[in-house]
Amino acid sequence: MPKRAIGLLIAITIGTVACGSSGSTLQPPSTSQAPASSASGAPTEPILGTWRMEYTCEALVRAYKQYGLADQLPVALAAFDVRKSSTDQRVGRICAGAKHFQRTHYFRPNGYLIDYQGKQIVDDCHCYQLVDNHTFVLLGDPGDPDVSLHYSVDGDTLTFDVVKADRCESSKCRGQVAFAIYQYALGPWQRVN
Repeated sequence: MPKRAIGLLIAITIGTVACGSSGSTLQPPSTSQAPASSASGAPTEPILGTWRMEYTCEALVRAYKQYGLADQLPVALAAFDVRKSSTDQRVGRICAGAKHFQRTHYFRPNGYLIDYQGKQIVDDCHCYQLVDNHTFVLLGDPGDPDVSLHYSVDGDTLTFDVVKADRCESSKCRGQVAFAIYQYALGPWQRVN
């Protein structure tokens, strides 16, 4: 199992820290930690800063099915305390009794990300690269593929769309795409001021 997948599983099932963070519990960054600004006062990269989203089981199931990754659902569903698989594949049945939670991404310059679930850091890594103002690359661990995402910032809303590679049949590739969907592309993010 890829290191990120193991880290994701650990972070989402027991609430510990994944991807090399120190295990500390901190408050999400305040606006005093905002990204560098241009002379006009706008961030030099519109994605930089703090964004928040409500994670729901229903959004996860829809996204994984949309990308053809329903086979990746069992591991990811653990984040929502959905422990047993259902033979009924309707979203409402799979997600019956699932919890919801909030994630906060703090995109820092030069590819650094701090990811909070509540006040707990669940990711603190140098794990992305901005190619341009619409392309974001999730950097894979050694041996894992990088995954490209298109992103859009519209006012205070950030959305991601995973660019699935033409030849993404290996378990490593499919796992990395599933991780990218889970981490970024479940729904719109709102800027935190």
